[in-house]
Amino acid sequence: MSARTGQASARERGRHGGRPKVVDNDMADYARALRAQGVPVPLIACKLVIPSGRNKGRAPLGFATVCRLLAEADGNADE
Repeated sequence: MSARTGQASARERGRHGGRPKVVDNDMADYARALRAQGVPVPLIACKLVIPSGRNKGRAPLGFATVCRLLAEADGNADE
């Protein structure tokens, strides 16, 4: 059995590898809305919290993560 077959079979069972994403679409939309209102990035980072999982309720995002998130929304991911 090859590794490729093992990957396909895991995918077929609905299993996905890798680390789960912390930023979901709702969180990204909220961050964009706050930025559109002129809220500074450090305050946006403080307001965003993890919605589920072991770290539920904690503010996971740092300044760089919020900047990256907002840059992706603007289409300026290379800034």
